[in-house]
Amino acid sequence: MIRFVRGAVMTAALLGLSLVATGCWNRIELNELAITSATGIDWDGHNWIVSYQVLIPAAISAGVGTTGGGTPQSPVIVYSTKGKSIREAMMHSYSESPRKLFYAHNRVVILSEEVARRGFNELLDVYFRNSGPRETVSMLVTPGKARRILEQFMQLQIIPGEGMKDIITSEARNSSILPNVPVYQMAMDLTSDAKSGVLPEIFISGTEDTSTLDAFTHTTIPSKLKLGRLAIMREDHMIGWMNRKQSLGVSFLRNEVKQTTIAIPCTDEEGHSGFDTILIQQSSTKLKPKLNEGKLGYTAEVHASGTLSESDCAQNLYKTSVTQKLESSGGQQLQAIIDGAWKQGQQMKTDVFGAAEKAHRKYPKAWKQWSQDWGSVFAEAPLETKVHLRITRMGLSNKSFQYLTEQGQKKGR
Repeated sequence: MIRFVRGAVMTAALLGLSLVATGCWNRIELNELAITSATGIDWDGHNWIVSYQVLIPAAISAGVGTTGGGTPQSPVIVYSTKGKSIREAMMHSYSESPRKLFYAHNRVVILSEEVARRGFNELLDVYFRNSGPRETVSMLVTPGKARRILEQFMQLQIIPGEGMKDIITSEARNSSILPNVPVYQMAMDLTSDAKSGVLPEIFISGTEDTSTLDAFTHTTIPSKLKLGRLAIMREDHMIGWMNRKQSLGVSFLRNEVKQTTIAIPCTDEEGHSGFDTILIQQSSTKLKPKLNEGKLGYTAEVHASGTLSESDCAQNLYKTSVTQKLESSGGQQLQAIIDGAWKQGQQMKTDVFGAAEKAHRKYPKAWKQWSQDWGSVFAEAPLETKVHLRITRMGLSNKSFQYLTEQGQKKGR
């Protein structure tokens, strides 16, 4: 009897557990997903136009742009949807795609300049309100239509979205001219004290599109995707551009320089003119606010070191005076780059340097008044720049090849 009761209890318990366990009721198979590698945001004056660069797994697994039978096939497909809101446009994708858009592998989001100047708070809201899109996606701006950027193929990269992500990452790491700006960073910048941010530009360089695989049957391609200027944002609206030289100055003032190269004009004893190229490998900038007779100002102290990577002048680099001249000229050029960026920011009345946070932190009482019209206060704040550049290595030779050549000619006379 006891065994019977025990068995009945066990059976009832198992039945109860089977009712509670629901299994993978919400599973989505891989062949039901459309993996998105890049998205583009356009505006037609009344509606949002969202474009998607979706992977074609069969074409990618078979080879570079070919199917199993050897027929050329694009590794991606691009299509667009339209809606009164960004999310509504995304929902319309179900009416023309057999697969659900999957954003976890989305690498970049491209804004048209029209969208950037209109304002894109709605886009940021989508990223932070929904679990699908990730805030680590890199943001870029293009002067034309965002969809046109998504339609371009790239050299050396099968998936264009992945290639665009790699380009901006490489640029930020190796030249420090343009920054890699994820969605979360843009949101933080626009909600900071300065309410300003920056985005890199991407554009099509060349005469024709590379939207077909036919362009890759030659050793050269008619056009390519390329990074350009720096877009300046204020309160989620784009207000203008900075050129690449000014953009480098922004990177120095924001203490974001990892590595960069500068070319310095030089003239040797024989009157030959050329350029010395310095690879800056370490840099540190301290931007500090100060008050002078009640007026706000800033000092920027830069400590940088690097290597002489090229010399086009006949110079004996063993001489201390030559090295000191190189360091002085390089420091003056860096100072001019930094001051140029600061003045351009003041003309736009837009602080993209983090100056507002530093003033708020050091002078909290005065900040209550400054914050009411920070753009005007920042535009009147002078900057005193001090650059300390040290050349740690001259490369494998302490004499330029031009110097050795001229010395050899003198001996031969």
